[in-house]
Amino acid sequence: MESSSLLFTAVFLFYAAMEVMGMMPQEIQSAGGTLSYMFASFYGDQELNFVKYHMKRTTVMWVVHSLLPLCYSVGLGLLEPELHLLDPWNADQPALIVLVVSLALPACVATVCFYWSTDNWSRHPLAVLLTQFNRPWIEVAASVNSEFRNVDTFVSTLGTTMVLVTDSWIVRCSQHFINLIHKRDAVLNVTSADEQRVANEELTSAQYLWIEVISINSKFKSFAIRMNSQLYAQLREKLSDQIRVARSVVIHQSLTDRFSAAFTEQVEKNGLYHLPEGSPPLEPCIGCLQKLPEVKLQKMCADLEEGSCRQCYCRPMWCTGCMGKWFASRQSERSSSVWMESTAPCPMCRATFCMADVLKLQVPT
Repeated sequence: MESSSLLFTAVFLFYAAMEVMGMMPQEIQSAGGTLSYMFASFYGDQELNFVKYHMKRTTVMWVVHSLLPLCYSVGLGLLEPELHLLDPWNADQPALIVLVVSLALPACVATVCFYWSTDNWSRHPLAVLLTQFNRPWIEVAASVNSEFRNVDTFVSTLGTTMVLVTDSWIVRCSQHFINLIHKRDAVLNVTSADEQRVANEELTSAQYLWIEVISINSKFKSFAIRMNSQLYAQLREKLSDQIRVARSVVIHQSLTDRFSAAFTEQVEKNGLYHLPEGSPPLEPCIGCLQKLPEVKLQKMCADLEEGSCRQCYCRPMWCTGCMGKWFASRQSERSSSVWMESTAPCPMCRATFCMADVLKLQVPT
C-alpha cells in the first residue's frame, strides 16, 4: 500500500472513530463538519418536538454510519486502482467481499430506517416503546415534549450522550439509541465511581458516577447512565427517594454544595429578622418556586454608612438554598478559601452584602 493510501486510511479512520464515538475535535465542529450541523434542518427544533427530533437524529446516525465502509472502499479504490474495488468484474475474492459488504450494509440499514419513518414515524423503536404505556404514542410523546421544556428539567451531557430527568420521565439519548422509562417504573442505583484528570490550568480531577436505571416493569429495559458527580445533588433533588448509593461508593460534593452547607450553617447563627405584622403574604422563592422565602438581607456587619456593604430594602423573596447558590455564583473558584469572607450583590437591587447580613426570616404566627 502506497504512502498516500496509508495517509488516507489513517485520516479516514480518525474521522470515522471521532464521528461514531462523538469525540469530534472542536475545530471540526466549528467548521460545521458534524452530522448535527449538516442535518439541522431535517432534525427540526429539539425544544419544540424533542421526541421527533431524536427519532430523526438516530435514524440519520444509523444511515450515515453504515455508509462509512463504502466511503472508505471508494476512496481506497480511487487511490489503489490495482485493487479493483471500483471494478468488481476484475476484482479478486477478498476485494469483492469487501465491496459486497460495503454495499449490503447501508442498503439493509437504509431499508430498515425507511420503514421506521413510514406512517409518521410510528414504526420507529421509540414510538413502539411509547405505545407500551397503553396510550397512543403521539400523546405520550406530547407529554415528554412538554415536560422537556420545563425550566426545572435536569439535563446532563457527557460526550454525545444526554440524560434528562423531567417530572415524570427518565430519558437517555445516545448516538444510536434512546432509552426512556417512567419514573414510577424505575429505581436508580449508584454502582461505581471513577476519577479522571481534567485538562485545565489547575490539572484537577473530576469524579464520574455509573448509575443503573433498573426497571421494575417487565415491559421496559433497564439501562445505565454516566454523569459528573457534581450534578448528583441536582439529580437527587429530581428523584427524591428513588436513588440509592452502594456502600463502596463515596460521592464527592461539588464546591457549591459544600459552600451551601456552610452558608446554611452560618445563617442559622446570624440571628433572626422578624417580619413586621401586617406584611403582605409571602410568595414562593423566585429562585426555585418550591419553598417560601427563608432569609432577609439586613445590614448587620457595620453601621449603615460604614464599610462596602449597603442596606437592602427588598422584601424577602429567597429561600436559604437559593440565596446560598446565588452567593456562590458571584465568587471566583480560584479563591474558594475566602468565600465566607467575601461579598455579593443582592439579586434584585444589587446592594452589596456579606455573610453577616443574611438573617433567618421569622414569620409572625
